[in-house]
Amino acid sequence: MVSTQVAVALGTIGTYLLAVLAIGYRGMKVGESSVTDWMTGGRGLGVIVLTFTYAATYHSAFAFLGAAGFIYGNGIGIYVAGYLWMVLGGLILWVVGSRIWLLGKKYGYVTPSDLFDDFYDSKSLSKIVSLVLVVSTFPYIAIQMIGVGIIFDTATQGLISFEVGAAILLLVSVVYVWMGGMRSVAWTDTLQGVFMFIAIWAAAFAFLSSAYGGSVTAFWDQLVQNYTAYVTLPGPSGLYTPSYLVSWWIVLGIGLMMTPHIFLRYYAAESPRTLRWVSATGTGYLMIFYIPIVFLALGGVAAFPDLGSADAVIPTVLYEFTPVWFASLVVSGAIAAAMSTADSQLHALATLLTRDWYASYANENLDNADASQTTFAKASVPVLAILSYIVAVQDIQFIVRLANIAFEGAAQIFPLLLGAFYWERASKEGAIAGFSAGVLVTAVLKFSLISLPAAFPGFLAGFYGLITNTAVFLGVSLVTDSVSDRRIERIQGYIDYAANRRFAESGATSEPSDD
Repeated sequence: MVSTQVAVALGTIGTYLLAVLAIGYRGMKVGESSVTDWMTGGRGLGVIVLTFTYAATYHSAFAFLGAAGFIYGNGIGIYVAGYLWMVLGGLILWVVGSRIWLLGKKYGYVTPSDLFDDFYDSKSLSKIVSLVLVVSTFPYIAIQMIGVGIIFDTATQGLISFEVGAAILLLVSVVYVWMGGMRSVAWTDTLQGVFMFIAIWAAAFAFLSSAYGGSVTAFWDQLVQNYTAYVTLPGPSGLYTPSYLVSWWIVLGIGLMMTPHIFLRYYAAESPRTLRWVSATGTGYLMIFYIPIVFLALGGVAAFPDLGSADAVIPTVLYEFTPVWFASLVVSGAIAAAMSTADSQLHALATLLTRDWYASYANENLDNADASQTTFAKASVPVLAILSYIVAVQDIQFIVRLANIAFEGAAQIFPLLLGAFYWERASKEGAIAGFSAGVLVTAVLKFSLISLPAAFPGFLAGFYGLITNTAVFLGVSLVTDSVSDRRIERIQGYIDYAANRRFAESGATSEPSDD
């Protein structure tokens, strides 16, 4: 006999998945058949859709499970750091994102490597960047599957196993990503973003009402009196030192915005103005979204101080303090969180593999290049999904370590991006050397191949990577030939013309030449 919890969970999750598939199908019917449309959504995403696809892609299963688990074990320091890196991400979206869009629209860029290849005139650099982004992002898809597998297993009381739950996530995501590409992903992300926001806030209100009579003051007073370490720094584990928080702020703030599934949204926007709006609306959404996460996680600290699995704190709190049907509905929001990130990552990696690798080597002389690239991109989606699934059912600790490097590895492209936009002395040799050094330092420290002396501050590995990257990039560029004047004019000159209007102010009447 199926329990009420299982029946409700199956009903709510099933309905949600059908809705997602319907929206994905609609995205296919509206869009064009070109590969650029599949990859960028026709560069036509407006403020509302872009806000939700940015925000939903930004946070993942981590929002419902990982972040709450981190608060349960280490206190609210992660929320302090999170606010800082969300604001930094918003600033990057405003300043850098609009410039990426301008160049993408003008020159047809689709991936980060397109831009770097054009400015630095280096196929080697573009391939290295693409490879690092693919390798560092790929395991993060597995993390989403792990989160969904756990949710399915918990919500259905083992009726749907971890392995089957992960497979369901992949199957549904593959179908609508394959159908409509970026447009289907963005539209389904909008549904997922709205659903997640409503669900998590409703969950917080329901919990406070059930456990504390709706009194936030009573809840907070209990925490301050009995669990002071959880609401102060450096937290009960002493993790949140100033150096740790600073490096989290910088590395995560930069790294998240440089991941391919976020980067592609710069190209997909309707206009630079859209991106500037989303820098405010998207950041605001994220900052408000995590408030109830804090309440629920700290509620778990007070109610279940000896919880076996920290990542299960929100489902545990909900099933204890709210009706079964409501808890199951909210838990479906965690599936939405994971799916909104997994679909974006599948789409982004398929785009990188197609544009940076397949098109570069196999497609240059084909008359039907567009159709061939579309076919390859769509075919790569299920292949990536299957490989991710294989990784997901392996040793979870190793997967987590790989996934952690996704943001720290992606952050290493930021100095190259700033060089392309703002520095006339940048050279391809400096870019290659700096990026390679930054990635190497990050990987070596991340996997503890070398341990730093105790006297060194406890920064994240990616922070040391960024310092090394920047120093090497600057140093090598100063002793090697800079990129050509033509490429500086093509990139920086066009940005000045289109974004800053310096040409107009100086009396220029035409934009820089593409020659």
